[in-house]
Amino acid sequence: MPPARKLTKLSEATFTRVFNEVQADINDLQLHDRIFSGVVEHLAQYPKLEQNFPAFFGAFCSAMRTDLIIRLGRIYDPEGAGHESCTLARCLNVLRDNPQFFSDAAITARLSESYRKTYPDYIFSHRPDSQRIKTDIDTIAESRKRLIPLRHKVYAHKDLETVLSEKREEFLSSHDEVKRLILLAHELWNHYSNIWNASLCSDKIHGEDDYKLLFSYLRHGMNTNQAQDRSRDEREDA
Repeated sequence: MPPARKLTKLSEATFTRVFNEVQADINDLQLHDRIFSGVVEHLAQYPKLEQNFPAFFGAFCSAMRTDLIIRLGRIYDPEGAGHESCTLARCLNVLRDNPQFFSDAAITARLSESYRKTYPDYIFSHRPDSQRIKTDIDTIAESRKRLIPLRHKVYAHKDLETVLSEKREEFLSSHDEVKRLILLAHELWNHYSNIWNASLCSDKIHGEDDYKLLFSYLRHGMNTNQAQDRSRDEREDA
């Protein structure tokens, strides 16, 4: 058996790239979840749309569910033998295991002059709490228990035993659970991003509700076509 590969040592610059990759997945999750949830709500309100476009909306909802589980799996993925990933837990481990990132000089260099003047005690507020990191890593490990088996056995692979036994008790079973994982990831990322360089990422995304305009166009188009069909039928009957 080959020896376990050592983890890649990250510099401040490479850590920032990994941290930003995690942020990008969280941002996409928030956007995609808002769109998916909004579309589902509209289809419940206007069921004729789904009846008229079953293939499109079936494919859309299936693809969005897959996207959400795969992206969540990337964020919550545990480190395994032989592979490294851009995960939330990896980011927290790097912050904990690299005290040189939080020397007075390093903290000062990451923060703008105006910020330092506004918050003169910035040195103390921009050092992570190792006990808090441990608690948060434990929370991540506990929170992924039902996500990772679902990702492995249904979405990334179609597990034979799961299909034949139909046993899915250990998997995420509701979209509310997906939403809670997205929210947890966002809150954790924001907490450590604020410590890292005083930056925060809003959960408000520009243009996230443009699907409402799409639905208004679809309803208007259907109404227009139905009116034209009735007019044509009336002329043919005359």
